[in-house]
Amino acid sequence: MQYVVYLGTLLAIASLWQSGPRYAFVRVYLPVLLLLPDCYRAVTPGLPDPSFNQATIIPIFLAALWLERARWRPSISDGLMLCFALTVAYSELSNTGYNDAQNLMFAMIASVVAPYMCARLLLHNAESDRYTARIFVQCCVLVTVLSVYQFRFGINLWHLWLGPFFPGQGTGWVTTFRHGFARIAGPYSHAILAGIILAIAWRLARWLQWAGHWEPRLRALKLPGKKSDWINGSLLAGILMTVARGPWLGGLAGGVFMWISHGRMRSQRLWCVVAFFAVALIGGNVAMDAYLEVKPGAIMTQSQESAIYRKELMEKYQTIAVEHAWLGWGRNTWPKVGGMESIDNYYLLLALMHGLLALGLLVMLMAWMLIRLLRRGLQEAAGAASLSFTFASIIIMVFISLGTVYLGEQVMPAFFLVLGWPENFLQRAMTPTTSGSPVISDRGKPGFRNVML
Repeated sequence: MQYVVYLGTLLAIASLWQSGPRYAFVRVYLPVLLLLPDCYRAVTPGLPDPSFNQATIIPIFLAALWLERARWRPSISDGLMLCFALTVAYSELSNTGYNDAQNLMFAMIASVVAPYMCARLLLHNAESDRYTARIFVQCCVLVTVLSVYQFRFGINLWHLWLGPFFPGQGTGWVTTFRHGFARIAGPYSHAILAGIILAIAWRLARWLQWAGHWEPRLRALKLPGKKSDWINGSLLAGILMTVARGPWLGGLAGGVFMWISHGRMRSQRLWCVVAFFAVALIGGNVAMDAYLEVKPGAIMTQSQESAIYRKELMEKYQTIAVEHAWLGWGRNTWPKVGGMESIDNYYLLLALMHGLLALGLLVMLMAWMLIRLLRRGLQEAAGAASLSFTFASIIIMVFISLGTVYLGEQVMPAFFLVLGWPENFLQRAMTPTTSGSPVISDRGKPGFRNVML
């Protein structure tokens, strides 16, 4: 029954044959990525064990490389991404051997290289930007609606429906509670991961709204008021139902950066935001030190216990990470400190697993992309509908959120998709094109304009 995973592969191949890789990527892979769990896998003897989205993207990736190879202009971001994937794969191979490393090596191809390169090669016009964003948002709205059941009853519908097909898999993912509320996880297995995905969708939805890309396309929905308000409200409700403070904080920081795009004097606004974050960082450290200082005889709150645990965890594991600084200890073979097996900080976890080299490459990739997006955004005309600032705010949100959770499940391919997408956008912005040119699909059939919502 677990081989139901390969239905995504068959659907992708059929879509490739009929409509080409762009259609298959946006209309097949993206819904599979956002609507089906990554924790369920087809355990295949002698081969890596793919998840739904990994099995779906491989044929699309191969087709994109072959059909769009002439369009590819290599960039620094491409090199950083490839070096990151190779470093992680080599780290695991050198620490554990091929038999244990094959699944992670495959994951680097299917969850890092493939989504990045597909977005990089296939989303090469403004029409693709709009449709990709719409599909991403629509899938996340559906996740939010279905997740109301988990918020109310504490039962994850995706695990309830798909669990019987994968006996013994995904059992470690359970509904967590905070402040008496069940935290929704949807198909993303953990509430914080769900918060990150929904926060990405929120930023894309706001861009679609500000650019006026919603209302003309939602005439079939008979709802009072603006359709975009219903979409935004649904996503905001989903983000709140995760009760995940990391994505909340990251989303708030991303929103502050979006404020830069709303005014004419953007450079001045940027420096105001930088100063704000500098003051907030210093003030936050002072406040945290005071918060963690528990007076004798005082009773610690649950939040204080969690904060003290994270501080002690960082101090103890930093020493271990430095011992194998360059290539780490391996994904599951790093030394565990008793009582601190769970590391809720991806930067520390990545340094432990695959070394400071992999960590540095990932941070450099995010920083390089962020700098270029901000530079591009400052050159644009004043207005809220800035795709440059939208991408930049997403990167900032994910960067902050990864300080509270690991980069795993669907968040990894979704994030690298969002890194490959703006790389295409930035290169495209430097290449003059003929405005008003028709949208053509890969096989000469009607393009996105005729076949998508």
